[in-house]
Amino acid sequence: MFGVNGMEITKDEFASRVRAYRDMEHFRAVEGKRYALCLTNPEDIVSLVLFLRDQGGSVLLMHGETPFSAAQKLAEDAQCGGLVYQDPGQYIPFPHEREREAEAALYQFSSGTTGEARLIGRTWEQIERELTAYNSLFTGKEDRTPIVLASITHSYGLLCGVLSALKRGSKPVIVTNQNPKYALSVIQDTPRHIVYGVPLLFHVMTGFSQERVRFDHIMTSGAPLPEGLYHRLRDVTDVMMQQYGCTEAGCVSIALHMQTNLDIGIALPHVEVITGRDQSQPSEIIVSLGHARIHTRDLGYRTESGRIQWVSRLDDVINVAGLKVFPAEVEDVLNRIEGVQEAVVYRGQHPVSGEIVKAQVVAKPGVTLDPAQIRKWCFAQLPPYKVPSEIQLVTAIPKSATGKVSRNMLERGDVRS
Repeated sequence: MFGVNGMEITKDEFASRVRAYRDMEHFRAVEGKRYALCLTNPEDIVSLVLFLRDQGGSVLLMHGETPFSAAQKLAEDAQCGGLVYQDPGQYIPFPHEREREAEAALYQFSSGTTGEARLIGRTWEQIERELTAYNSLFTGKEDRTPIVLASITHSYGLLCGVLSALKRGSKPVIVTNQNPKYALSVIQDTPRHIVYGVPLLFHVMTGFSQERVRFDHIMTSGAPLPEGLYHRLRDVTDVMMQQYGCTEAGCVSIALHMQTNLDIGIALPHVEVITGRDQSQPSEIIVSLGHARIHTRDLGYRTESGRIQWVSRLDDVINVAGLKVFPAEVEDVLNRIEGVQEAVVYRGQHPVSGEIVKAQVVAKPGVTLDPAQIRKWCFAQLPPYKVPSEIQLVTAIPKSATGKVSRNMLERGDVRS
């Protein structure tokens, strides 16, 4: 069925796990109940999610390393009937009673990157529709082994990396070993593969070894690839893919052959995407999914060929004296500077002029950068109002587990490096 860190989980072993769940008291009447799962073992996560789904139960997934007190609070906030913590047999019921759910669903909290985290549920029927649409774009790739480096406590790793593969008859390999050398060895030992990762993971892997690592297919998500990393990966990858989505809608679009680092491709057949008509007038990416209309708070536009291009988060657009600055555009310029490893651009405040452009820059190992020289380079590439007024040299840019930078936290000064 699937592999985990070099160990194969067969259908017989999977069936044995399901039989064990049926014998556990807390899993004997699953239908209509909502379970919180805080697990680290991939075999437990995949098998228990599928068992609860097939029995008509709902699941709240949370990161496996969440401390017990925090996991308990999240589960109670989500009105779960109980918490499965670290082991399928370790169940903590909650005293409150809640009505049985009419439709079983998968629940997750939104990232909270741009505001308060919200509980979002999608029914298993909606997820099945997404998986069918997702796999319709993967015809002919059934012989490629998905190597899932992304967390399977997140819908990207679990649904797109694992469950979609099982549905199309592929055998995914889940890698949780934190050593980049191990992940690279799995990739090299699996010639026909699709690596599911996030930008941060690909950045680590491509910078870890001086050896020239060759990727067959890669899929990235969670945040658009920085331009420098995009070009670095193009040199060592046969097929580069990038998908776009959100917690409310799941996967929305896929670029099966990326044309730029901000290319998010075409919409999946089960959704309709509304956005800007061209590069000069980007507008919010709005997703129509059945009767639901989801405002993503992302800016984008369609190219003449119909491909969707991501531009920025609406909340991240910087208003400099009435002129709009899209951080990704300035970051691309910064990342082209020789010696720059990574950069992030965000909003600052000036007591007189209002919003200004600020940046944090990471230098490549052994390289010394000068903020004044960086600004001089930017003035040669950008209109003056887009040039960062302040540039801070840092050793690392803080990111979430999915490789996302919280510009709101940088703006508030909550994150320092």
